[in-house]
Amino acid sequence: MAKEDSVETVDTSGADLLSAPLEDYRPSEEIDQELAAKERDRFITYVDESGQLVSRPVDMVAEKEAKNRVEPDYAELPGGDGFLETYRTIRQDCCLHLLDETETLGAGQEMLITFGPDSPVLLGDQPFKAKALKLAENVNSLDLKAFIRKKDYVAAQLLWLDEQGRPLLLVDQPFSRKYPETWYRYGYLHGTFPRESGQRHLVVFLPYQQQQPSTDGLQAVLNGELLLSAQ
Repeated sequence: MAKEDSVETVDTSGADLLSAPLEDYRPSEEIDQELAAKERDRFITYVDESGQLVSRPVDMVAEKEAKNRVEPDYAELPGGDGFLETYRTIRQDCCLHLLDETETLGAGQEMLITFGPDSPVLLGDQPFKAKALKLAENVNSLDLKAFIRKKDYVAAQLLWLDEQGRPLLLVDQPFSRKYPETWYRYGYLHGTFPRESGQRHLVVFLPYQQQQPSTDGLQAVLNGELLLSAQ
């Protein structure tokens, strides 16, 4: 006679759950408080200047709150919502002689632009110092930084050119933020501006021929550096 297969049954009525001791139940508020306490009771371990291994508590919640309350470390410059387009008399062939020695700037790359006594100049009534570069097709926008050395900085303007090197757009004020000097870096002015269709070359130039007072009590100078970053 064949032995009948045994079948296990599962009670789905919930009786076992209802019969669980109440002391195992913990309200959600209590669990939330415990999680918050664990969030606070974190430690950071590091080796101090004497070579000893040190462990100290870190209040992560307080650090997050402090970060949320911190003020920006920069000041918005007047007209900082965007760059200003301006007008200046510029020759159509002002920059053709600069294009023979241009370097190409691609997305993710940076270029340090230096102005000095031997910088080339634009063609025109006033020989403004200038630097031209060519942008790769994958560049969509540019960041420009002008470093503040004491009270001096290079107050550059930007001139967009087409494929043939003809002027398209003049940007009078590319900077929108001013970052103060800290113990680890110079202060600088910063601006971001888009690249539009047809803009192939960029000329960075100084619209003055001698040192002159500028915004925020700074002095616009003829010798200095700019950092151009492409995205």
